[in-house]
Amino acid sequence: MTNPSDSMVLETPSSRTTGRMRSAAQSPNSTPEAMCDHIPLESLTLRSLFTAYKQQMLTTYTLINIENGLRLAQPFVLGLAINGLLRASYTGLLWFIAQHLLHMLISSLRRMYDTRAFTSVYSHLAADVIVTQRAQRVDVSKVAARSVLSRAYVDFFEQHVPLLFRALYSVAGALAMLAFYDSRLIGFCVLLIIPATLLNAAYGRTTFELSRRLHDRLENEIDVIRQGDYREIREHYDAVARWRIKLSDAEAINFSLMELFVLAVLATSLVHYCATANPEAGDIFAVFRYVLLFIMGVDSVPKLVQQMSRLRDIGFRVRTGSRPGTPA
Repeated sequence: MTNPSDSMVLETPSSRTTGRMRSAAQSPNSTPEAMCDHIPLESLTLRSLFTAYKQQMLTTYTLINIENGLRLAQPFVLGLAINGLLRASYTGLLWFIAQHLLHMLISSLRRMYDTRAFTSVYSHLAADVIVTQRAQRVDVSKVAARSVLSRAYVDFFEQHVPLLFRALYSVAGALAMLAFYDSRLIGFCVLLIIPATLLNAAYGRTTFELSRRLHDRLENEIDVIRQGDYREIREHYDAVARWRIKLSDAEAINFSLMELFVLAVLATSLVHYCATANPEAGDIFAVFRYVLLFIMGVDSVPKLVQQMSRLRDIGFRVRTGSRPGTPA
């Protein structure tokens, strides 16, 4: 998507840009595309970015819902295919082939659309960050870092909202399908939510602090490079590496602790279903896959927690022009 006002934003001072923001907001014929360059950074939030690009967002998320619905059906139709083939019937296999081809088509279309839509969103947002903060006389190195960090807002919609949809379908959809096979399996899965909630709450606090310290370093990167002192450059990149390692270690520890509870749920669910339901082979496979889908949905929560922690810190810097804990 090309916005005809791009060159005007880059060639005019902040006051004129602000005037266009006001006139665009007051125009009854303004479209989300026309206003996408005019999000005041002091009020930049996930909600304001979504509102500015509502049409693109709704289109891609509609495709994501269809894609996840088809993904949720896969274990069921594969179970039908297995049961049918054991009886020399190919009807279930045809259903499985149809489901897989349709899922492939929708997934491919969604990915092609995503790239075009969100690349355009970031180009407009980065231009706004640079022009506005330079007008506020924020140091060039910090503006450059924040223009890159603002990509996290776009990444949230492009990568993490789809992950959220996937998690919701995996958790709620898997529970619904498990109820179809044996409702008692729901209890085993729901118990996993308790340790997941406690672990992710602690993980969120840890990643917020680690992200803040990493972003402090990244904001000074251009100044360090400009000075050209080998010792300071080496110290800078060593510090960046340390904070990235600490973030990775926190994720690994959270993952390991969670996997202990995951193993217990998997083992208990399989033992219960095979011992009490007298199932067919395809049904056992489907139940195992739906339990795994539920677990994968729960396992995706830490990535969302980490991203939200990053966005809290980045949002403060972009809106106020200062770091958390310092005067705005």
